Formats: sequence, C-alpha cells, structure tokens
Amino acid sequence: MKYNPTLHKLSNGVTVILDPMDLETTNIKVRFNTGSRDEAPEQYGLTHFCEHMLGKGSANFPTKKFIDDYMDYYGATRNASTGISQMNTYGRVLGENVSKLIDFFSDVIQNSLFDAGKIEIERTVICDEYRRARDDESREYVEFLWNKIMGVPMYRTLGSIENIMSFTRDQMLDWMAQRLSAKNCMIGISGRIDDADAVLKQLEQRFAFLPTHEVSENKEINATPGIYHNSKQEKQNVKLEILFPEIWDNTFENIVNEMAVSRFERYMIRKISDILRQENGLVYGFSGAGLGVENTRFTGFATQTSTENLKQVVALIAKNAYKIYNNLDMTEADLDRYNRKDRLGDADWLENAGRRCDKLLSFYYSFGRVYDFYEIIRQCDAITAAEVVEKSRGYFDGSMSIVTQGADFDIDLKTIWDENFK
Repeated sequence: MKYNPTLHKLSNGVTVILDPMDLETTNIKVRFNTGSRDEAPEQYGLTHFCEHMLGKGSANFPTKKFIDDYMDYYGATRNASTGISQMNTYGRVLGENVSKLIDFFSDVIQNSLFDAGKIEIERTVICDEYRRARDDESREYVEFLWNKIMGVPMYRTLGSIENIMSFTRDQMLDWMAQRLSAKNCMIGISGRIDDADAVLKQLEQRFAFLPTHEVSENKEINATPGIYHNSKQEKQNVKLEILFPEIWDNTFENIVNEMAVSRFERYMIRKISDILRQENGLVYGFSGAGLGVENTRFTGFATQTSTENLKQVVALIAKNAYKIYNNLDMTEADLDRYNRKDRLGDADWLENAGRRCDKLLSFYYSFGRVYDFYEIIRQCDAITAAEVVEKSRGYFDGSMSIVTQGADFDIDLKTIWDENFK
C-alpha cells in the first residue's frame, strides 16, 4: 500500500493534506481546531449544538431528505463530531464523486440556515443524546476520569439540559463566526484522488469564504492526580485504573523516546497480565490505560475485578511493576517480536483511509508537519533494549492516580500500592 501524502496551503491559510491510495473510495475530513474547552461554563454544549445544525439544511441542501438523497445518488456517507479540542465534518464517497462531497461540506459550513424551527426540534434530540450519555456506564467512567484527573467538567462537550435549552440562533451564528477560520481549518483527503490539481483548485474556490482571523485555543489543564471512586453499589465488579504522568513532553523530537517507553509498558503489561490471569485467575483482562491532551498526559494500567480480589490485584500489580522496572530483562529478541507484531497494527492503519486521514490531521495539528510513516517506523525498529531501559527511567516517579468505578469497598488502595511497590 503506497504512502505519499502531500501538504498544501490554500491562499487563505487552510491546511490541506492529500493522501492518495489505491482504492475505489475517498475519505474527506474537514476539521476546525476548536471545541468544548474553548467554551465558558454557560456555553458548554454550544459547539456541539452548532455541529448538529450543519446537517439540518443549507442554501443548496435545504432539507435532511435532500441531503440523504444527494448522498445516496453519489454513493456517499457523511457525519460530524465535536470533542474537547475539535469540531469535524467528514464522510466517504465513491472516488469519482469526490467533488460532490467537497461541494456539500463547503456549503453546509458556509450556508447552513440554522432554521429556528429546526433548532427547536434539535434541542430535544440533543437532550436525548445527553440522557443516553448519562445512562452509558462506559462513557460515564471516561467522563469521571476526565473530570477528576484532568479537571474537565463531566459532559462538558454535550453541556447541560439547562444550557441546551437556552442557546439562541444568534448565539450560535456568533459562535460560528468567532470560532471558524481558515487559520484553524484543516482538510484531509485519503483514498482515491484521480486529479490532485483539480481537487486543490476546487478546495481553493469552495473554501475561499472562510475568514482569516486568528482563533485562540484554551489549552489550560488543571490536572489533579489523586484517588477517586465512582460508586455503583449495584455492581459486582470494580473497574480499576492506575495512572502516572507521562515522562516525555509531547514533541516531535520525543516521538522515539515515547515509543521506547511504550515498549517498556507492553513488556510490563504482558508480564503482569500473565501473573494476574494465568497464574492467579484474578481478572479476565489486563491492559494499558491512558488519557490526556498536549503535554498533560497519563498512562498506566487498567483492569477490573471483584471487591474480594481488589486488594490482591493491586498488591500484585505493585509488587511486579517494581520488580520489572528495577530488573528489566527485556532482550533484543523481545523487541524483534514487538516489531513484527507492530507490522500487523501498521497494516491496519496503512490500509484504512479513514484512520490515515485522522492520523495525518492530528499529527499535523500536534507537530506542524506531515506524518512520515516509514521514517518513524524505521527509527522505532532501531530502538534497543538498552534504550528502553534508559528512556523509561522515572516512569513511576510522578504523582500516582488510582481511579475506580463500581461496587464500594473498604480498602486503602494507595497504602496497598505503597506497601508492595518495593
């Protein structure tokens, strides 16, 4: 599978990455680097509401039925999403119809009507989305992690029922005018690209409407590592995550250092997993864990078990993590095995246009350059066992967090860790 993405800048500053692939279809993603973290408390949910309205009628696509018929006719799909740091509209189309999806995205971003009646209908839809999120235990756990450790209010992206019911049409239009700019817009296209020059010419014409003002980003994070439990008394098991601050800052220069640490984590997790499951039968699964943005990031361990086994599980994780960390016996053969296994994951990524499009945009956002896949793989394959030891020093030195959700228990997990991490 070929990989030769190219970077382009439209005359107004929009970033474009073209990523041709030997496929019959094309994935397109238009990303604006703005999200719920840029909202004040009374605005929580506003970006998400605006994103919903981009699919509810525009000058050239007046109704959802019109949009659906258009997508069906040209063999396309479309969707949208909002997160903490980005708002996206994206889709997939038969390669010969790339221009039709570009037309659609540019029109709904520029000319969405924000019809007052449809806004009222969408309020109830978003309220239902909010209730479904609150009822989703897995999502609640993720929100709980972000709320407690990262200081991000729970369900910030969706907002609250009160906020959802309060937003006005003028408020939405003002927000869109403030937050959408060529300066924070990125367009990724991965898949069949028959004529790159024609695609760039169309993008130049269709996205010329975007203003060129600077858009600030709120990257402030008030991380508070600690011990947190989300009580679910009706549950029989306890979800458990043990997290530590990442050692290396998230910079381009540290990519290989981070990969060396990830090999240490994989080695340690596999060893501990065998001890917990194969030797003691205490858990069904044991894996790595992580959360964060920019340079506030945490990694560690994740599992779940019964309250009766919780103390033993934490003790065994601590005891063996300490042993592995201080007597790391990883060999070059271990690294060779990881490198071979990584090729399968690399193939999953390399053969998927949607994932490539996402990766190219997120990598450029983080590092200001196109993801050089083969060069980075070459550097990672060259990592030695000695470098894994060197780069992973300090892994357990930061402030630890232990986050649990599920059945209540009367155990001081931090004390259990401290007593056994030696």
